[in-house]
Amino acid sequence: MSEDKKIEAKPEDRSEQIQGRSIFIVETTPSGVQVKTGFLAEDGRVLELPAIFPTQEYALSQIDELRKIVIQHFAQAQQASALHGVSLEGPSPDDTIQ
Repeated sequence: MSEDKKIEAKPEDRSEQIQGRSIFIVETTPSGVQVKTGFLAEDGRVLELPAIFPTQEYALSQIDELRKIVIQHFAQAQQASALHGVSLEGPSPDDTIQ
């Protein structure tokens, strides 16, 4: 997302190697903000694969970026009143992994 790290993924049901990067797919639904992981191949395909983080630094930078995106989705949903019965209050200390 914020950095373009090349990661090789080898799906179990295929023998081909695919190069690309892990991505988060973030959507606002009536129940809340949904986050899925995916893999964006260099050829533009988006595959359903788990996110792969080759280093702790890269993982934490991506988690920070994901946090910003989730906050943006909640702010946009609040403006559009798109979420029904979901708390739109800001993060509390309990929401933070320590």
